[in-house]
Amino acid sequence: MFRTLRTAMQDNPLDASQIEALAKANQMASAGNPAGAAPLFAELARELDAPHPRRAANLHARAAHAYADANRPQLALEQARAALNLFIQYQMAARTPVFYANITRKFTNKGMTGAAAAIQNEFGSRVGSIPAQSQGPARPIVRHGALPTNCPKCGGPIHSDSISWVDNQTVECEYCGALIRSTPNR
Repeated sequence: MFRTLRTAMQDNPLDASQIEALAKANQMASAGNPAGAAPLFAELARELDAPHPRRAANLHARAAHAYADANRPQLALEQARAALNLFIQYQMAARTPVFYANITRKFTNKGMTGAAAAIQNEFGSRVGSIPAQSQGPARPIVRHGALPTNCPKCGGPIHSDSISWVDNQTVECEYCGALIRSTPNR
C-alpha cells in the first residue's frame, strides 16, 4: 500500500547534520575508504535506533559491511547483530534473508570465519523461520520508471529489494527519507 506524499515528507527522521554525515559516509564508502565510513554509519544507526528502528537497521547493515571491508571483524559482527535483531524484530521479511546471506558471504570471503559462524549460529534458525512474503490476491502489474542507483540527497544506495514506493512514480530513500521520482522507461 502506498503512503501519502505528505506523510512521507513529515516522516524524514534525519536532520541536516545527519544528512551531511550520511552523505560523507556514502562518499567515503564509494571512494574506497570503508574504515572512515563505518563509524559514521554506526553512529547514525545508534542515533536512530529508538526513534526510527527500520532506518537504523539499514544503517547498522551498512556499518557491518564497511567494518568487514576494513577488516574489523568484531565491529562488523556487532553491527551485523544489531541489524539482524532490528530486521527480525520489525518483521522486515524481504530485507532480513538478503542481508543475512550477504554479510555471511562477505565474512567468509574476507576470512572472518569466526564472525560468519557466530552469525550463522545466532541467526540461522531465526532467519530460516521467516515466512515467505504472501502473494495474496493477484494485483495489477504496475510499471514503475527507472530509479537512480544512489539517492541524490544523501548518496545512499537504492536497492530494489528494500525500496518503499510512496506512489507509482516516487520512492522514499531508506537512509535519509528523501523522496525520489522515477523517470519513465523508454
